[in-house]
Amino acid sequence: MMPGPLPDDLRIADGTAILSALESLPEWREPSWADLGFPVIDRGRHAIFPLAVAALTEGATPDAARRLLGECERLTLHAVHCYGGDFFHAESALDVEAGYGRRVVETCTVLPDPGRLIWWGIGRLAAILVRSADPSRSVEALALHVVPKEWVWRWPPHPTTKRDASRARRMAREQAAADASWSWPIPDTGA
Repeated sequence: MMPGPLPDDLRIADGTAILSALESLPEWREPSWADLGFPVIDRGRHAIFPLAVAALTEGATPDAARRLLGECERLTLHAVHCYGGDFFHAESALDVEAGYGRRVVETCTVLPDPGRLIWWGIGRLAAILVRSADPSRSVEALALHVVPKEWVWRWPPHPTTKRDASRARRMAREQAAADASWSWPIPDTGA
């Protein structure tokens, strides 16, 4: 049986509401992440939406990690239903050897393992649900990483024109420079 919803002291934002807001973004316009109305770490072309945190240290709620896992499973099932259908899966495995997938595994300890990271396409965007722990394993976190879909899926896979080759090089540079790290609370940038 899946654990109930996260208590308010663990929840930062509602992942299903964020996914719905992403659906409403016009494909022709670059997203203004803060305008979606959720706590966000705005990195320009990509963003990280913190969803929940759970302390794993002594004295913390004993079932905090279990509830966070339940939230992750609930949101995954929702995304499979909305973006993959009930009888087939449209999610794709995130390549953790290259691009943004590599940036994610370099910056955090992905739970249960990096090979299980998947992404869903929402218009021109890709949503990646990441459950991770800090290096000391004292805090577990859940976040929705939203990146341009072309960072995780390229068609055709081998550019045939100079324009496609130039675009592929630009995407590779952007991904290599992407910052997939985050912490809660979000530091005030003074913006």
